[in-house]
Amino acid sequence: MATRFLGRIEKEFGVILQTSLIGAKREQFAGGLRVTFHAAYAIYYLLAGQELIIVRVLHGARDLAVIAEQGGFNRDSE
Repeated sequence: MATRFLGRIEKEFGVILQTSLIGAKREQFAGGLRVTFHAAYAIYYLLAGQELIIVRVLHGARDLAVIAEQGGFNRDSE
């Protein structure tokens, strides 16, 4: 089950690479941050030149304000 989910998310990363500007801006959380969705999950990413940086993959029920307050959308967050 988890392996299939990861495979689907990885395919979504490929879509993002092809259409990187399609994601909605989420500048309130971090400069340059964008989001796109796969099922109940939000994929937060940044573009750095030719590089796509996946910042977070979160279930839609997560509290984004708390995550942002804790620095969870910074490029270097873990």
